Amino acid sequence: MNEPLNDQELQDKFRALYDKHAELLVFYACKFVDKAIAEDLVQDVFLNVWDKRSFLVWSANLSTYLYNAVQNACLNHLKHLEVKRRVLTKLKIEELYFTDHSVSFWQENKNLQSIYREIDNLPEKCRKIFTMSYFEERKSSEIATTLNISKRTVETQLYKALKQIRAALNVFR
Repeated sequence: MNEPLNDQELQDKFRALYDKHAELLVFYACKFVDKAIAEDLVQDVFLNVWDKRSFLVWSANLSTYLYNAVQNACLNHLKHLEVKRRVLTKLKIEELYFTDHSVSFWQENKNLQSIYREIDNLPEKCRKIFTMSYFEERKSSEIATTLNISKRTVETQLYKALKQIRAALNVFR
């Protein structure tokens, strides 16, 4: 039976893995995103590999695992950019619509500011779940998988967030 690796051996094994794959993974990621983003995403993948010590478990298929992880990181990044673009476009359209109605625009703007302020006041975990659901338009099951929590926890957190936001908005009326 193999003895567990000491800290230095772990670091050496990880460094060798990084040196062997990092440059090629960045090159691969550059097919989908620009170089600076590619470097950040590859770095994040290696941090995750280090944190989970998955390089010790996946030794046989590690190259495939790393390429899949980088591909998924690129996909998630591009999805995030698309959602951000859609939200900004929607906000611009709403702003144009309300510009014609100055009185309702100012009231609506005040309401939106109140909503965003309340979203910022949510506890961190609750805010993240709320943002993923309402701004990124993710399903509860997807959020649960991403955050490694139960779907019921996601639903409970969404309920709490909406309850807090509604209560705050009733105070402003």
